[in-house]
Amino acid sequence: MRSLTAKIFLSFFLFLSIDIYSEEAITWGGYTISAKSKDKDLFPNFNALKEKMAPMQYQLVEAMDKPYLLSPRGLASTGQTKSIVVAFDKERITGGKLGDVCLWQYTITAQVILFELEGMNVLQTHPVGRSRNYVEQDVSSCTTEKRDKERDRFRFCQIFLGLETDENYSKAEVQNNCNNITLINSGNGLMKEIGHVVSNLGISEKKNIRFAGIGNISITDRARAILSGKEDFISHPFFTNESGFDEQSYKDWISQYIAKTISSTLSVPLVVPFAGSVGGKVQLKYSDGTAIDLTLPELDYSFDIAIRGFAKSLMDETPKREAWVYGSYITMDFGGLISKQSSKVKNGYVLETVKGDFINDWREFDNSIKELVKEYAKQIEKTERKWIPQQTNMKYKEGKRYFEYIKETLEQVK
Repeated sequence: MRSLTAKIFLSFFLFLSIDIYSEEAITWGGYTISAKSKDKDLFPNFNALKEKMAPMQYQLVEAMDKPYLLSPRGLASTGQTKSIVVAFDKERITGGKLGDVCLWQYTITAQVILFELEGMNVLQTHPVGRSRNYVEQDVSSCTTEKRDKERDRFRFCQIFLGLETDENYSKAEVQNNCNNITLINSGNGLMKEIGHVVSNLGISEKKNIRFAGIGNISITDRARAILSGKEDFISHPFFTNESGFDEQSYKDWISQYIAKTISSTLSVPLVVPFAGSVGGKVQLKYSDGTAIDLTLPELDYSFDIAIRGFAKSLMDETPKREAWVYGSYITMDFGGLISKQSSKVKNGYVLETVKGDFINDWREFDNSIKELVKEYAKQIEKTERKWIPQQTNMKYKEGKRYFEYIKETLEQVK
């Protein structure tokens, strides 16, 4: 009996040993940004926060269950063939005076990148990011120059940590809910979003690697005119600078949001255009100053997106309330280099409000696009009979084939 027990224990021990040592070791490169000197000033708040956030990020990822072993860069043993970095590609604060208030939008985005250490070729990219709006009643400092820069850092800190205590802003609040915070007290912020993506990366070898992502983003003349402040609308406050409507920033937001939504819904890596890339390469810089050049993948399949327009209409009203419909209209093409399948999609986002209340039309148009993209991703996962004829220019059978083609194709890039 003792001999049998010993054999069972030995077999179990060997099984665990084989399982442990069969896990591939991956190097953790941590947080990076573009290595171009001209881009350094584009991340002032990230640069101020990274010394606190980067170690917390590794602590979080290390504690999570993963299908691989993770070793910090510099401390890794020999044998690693792949590495993971979180490459931050945009930090942005936009907005200003809107009506009788000051409205600011804070945005920070990144890409979780898995790449080969030998050839420095990118194997997977997963977009991550957060955006948060803040309303201030004091309009006396409602300019980029007068905005409180310390509060900017605090707000980005809370975006990382998933906390929302800005209404209590003070020096003590900065200490309590940013500088001295620990993972135990953090919420569901950008840090945990990154941790979820990193811990769920599939790192197994593939014989035939294919890539899908966001290709061309275009804006029709009419949509550009509306976004720029024509047809009784103001210029989009979150994508407007001193020169007017910032078309590239708007395209970046569209591509990031669509890629992130489809990627998270279908658990598939999608490549988005990387700011600062030249000739299919991007140079990133580690926290210790070391620069690396990564080769970005060429897309086998892509989503090409055309923003066609926007419309606002009154759906219903009573003596005290109103219901407005915010329409957004997009064309989504998907396929390879030779041929693509196309669909026009639309959405009517309904906002109910008290008569006379101020409405930020562009926030509602953004909500309309977000709702449309979420529903579009759900159709790829499982097509709904009613949604296709109501929200696209296709009949059900045609639309079903369109979404099935996308789903089957994306299975090849997992």
